[in-house]
Amino acid sequence: MEKKGFTGQLKYDFNTSNNLEVHLPESTYGWYRVTSREFRSFNGQRRINGEEYNGPVYKFATNTRANKSRYAKNKLAGYVYKPFLKKGETSIH
Repeated sequence: MEKKGFTGQLKYDFNTSNNLEVHLPESTYGWYRVTSREFRSFNGQRRINGEEYNGPVYKFATNTRANKSRYAKNKLAGYVYKPFLKKGETSIH
């Protein structure tokens, strides 16, 4: 069977086993622990082991660097947000 989609290795400019967190200012708790895949694509405040991180931001699931000014703040760069509807729902309330 042929593989489809992205089959390459993602580039990580940090140690992926560290405590990786992103800041969601409009949330209840503020800082949230995330996976390395989400961390590298988050366009907002990030920290590693409690220290601020100012490394590059990549488009989600690619090795393409994102221009921070072209993507929404405090979201994943290059990720297409689609609403999820439960069976039988016709719109999000």
